[in-house]
Amino acid sequence: ANEVRIIGLNWKDTRADATRWLAQFGNPYKTVIVDEVGSVGIDLGVYGTPETFLIGPDGVIAFKHVGLLTPEVIEAEIRPRLAQWRAGASS
Repeated sequence: ANEVRIIGLNWKDTRADATRWLAQFGNPYKTVIVDEVGSVGIDLGVYGTPETFLIGPDGVIAFKHVGLLTPEVIEAEIRPRLAQWRAGASS
């Protein structure tokens, strides 16, 4: 219940290229969704990469960050939201 799952979106790249990149640099993802034509990205409002989304316990996008996921962003934006969810708060 308190598990954080990281899901990657392979956006506008071939499966082979993405697999090679992840093998070289590491794969933190539990699942990788392949979106070679970009239609899933359009549905999510992706307009550049990298982008990070937090999906709340209710399944709704609760936070979106455009740009690199830096330690500062993790501390200021990600950790507080995860702590709220673990404590049972809705947002």
